[in-house]
Amino acid sequence: MKPTSFTRRSRHAGAAVAVSVLLLAVTGCSENGRERAYTTPRSLCGTTVDSEELSKFLPPGEKVATKKTVDSSTATRCAVSVDGKRIVYTAQEWWNDMTVFEFAQGMTLDELDHQTDDGHFAYSGNQAFGKTQDCRNDKDQVLYTAIQATGSKHEDAAAMKKLITAYTRTVERSGACR
Repeated sequence: MKPTSFTRRSRHAGAAVAVSVLLLAVTGCSENGRERAYTTPRSLCGTTVDSEELSKFLPPGEKVATKKTVDSSTATRCAVSVDGKRIVYTAQEWWNDMTVFEFAQGMTLDELDHQTDDGHFAYSGNQAFGKTQDCRNDKDQVLYTAIQATGSKHEDAAAMKKLITAYTRTVERSGACR
């Protein structure tokens, strides 16, 4: 049977639709067709961070910057911006001994959906808070940590748990933990 011009047009139309769907799927992986032109930081204001987990919360863009916003004897805070927009915020703060939820209440008004069994971490899809182990200063205060990706469109509770856990463990091994 000899193909008709209708059959050939149908095949070409089918191929065009398949290519269109493939292109749509590929561009859907980036935000508005943009790609990430920067390298995800491995350190946030001197504290090593899991860059693979952090990258999940950072949008496409041209330039990433980190900047200490607070550096005192009781708190260190760091902001991560992409193309001038603040996306992620980290904190290390000394407070009197309390639960991680009590610490989080002072940092956010949002609900935290999850807590680890040991009670050292509380987190949601875009925020996480940690209570260090064995980090006490001369005033018997405890060092707490926070990562807030409130400028991100991405929410992933499992990734946020991994990020705060690794970040807090790094803080525990650092000079910040006296």
